[in-house]
Amino acid sequence: MAIRDRRSLAAQVRDDIAAMIVSERYEPNRQVPTEGELAQRFDVSRSTIREALKQLEQEHLIYCVHGVGRFVAPSSASLLEQDITQLTSVSELASSLGITLEARLLDFRTEPASAELARDLGIVEGEPVCCLERARTAMGEPVIVSIDMFPRALCTTELRPERFTGSLLEVMAEWGVELAYARTTVKAATLEKRVAKAVGLPLSLPWILLEQVNYNERNQPVLASRDYHRGDLFRFNVLRRRRRFGAPASGSQTGKEDELGHSRR
Repeated sequence: MAIRDRRSLAAQVRDDIAAMIVSERYEPNRQVPTEGELAQRFDVSRSTIREALKQLEQEHLIYCVHGVGRFVAPSSASLLEQDITQLTSVSELASSLGITLEARLLDFRTEPASAELARDLGIVEGEPVCCLERARTAMGEPVIVSIDMFPRALCTTELRPERFTGSLLEVMAEWGVELAYARTTVKAATLEKRVAKAVGLPLSLPWILLEQVNYNERNQPVLASRDYHRGDLFRFNVLRRRRRFGAPASGSQTGKEDELGHSRR
């Protein structure tokens, strides 16, 4: 069962163009195809292409020279670079970057929820939770390690470990659980010793950790996750807009939480 992409068509095409730039190895300052060429390539209207390009311009991934065309921005040079404000699965991330990731199951177990995890997931301490640990590799090299924890009560199908080698969000969608947003903390980290040993990488290797609680459309926490991304390979982007001094923050008590809190999965 495929996850329904509820974003606008322009937002989806924006990802397609970004994937094209990465997969075809566009160098910084290289001109991208015209609106007409992109409309034909992706089989959408020029107005949709125009809106998708506008999004890429706002993210400073491309820039426009009036009367000449649009070009890849110098900040787009990193191969594994992604807008951190978008909530996406690892599979969707790989697709948007134009790369192929292989999934390797490290561990799958059911255990009692700790006090901290129970608080994050809004359940009773000791309630059964599933813990899924996986590594994602690119060309045989581990690049992402994911640790996902969710209440056992959510599962409506048989829990066979082999079912979790693909997208976890697709499996959860089969259970009637769809993610709407996530609250995320981003920090530098290293892997636990046992996990580093399992993936065959040195314990000293730096990782970028996205630690988050994912919510459904009813604002219920349904998934706690820790995604470790290779610090020597990944770079995440956050577009920070300056607001007037004293202006109230919209949609957030802190003013920064919405900008940084809606991350990826």
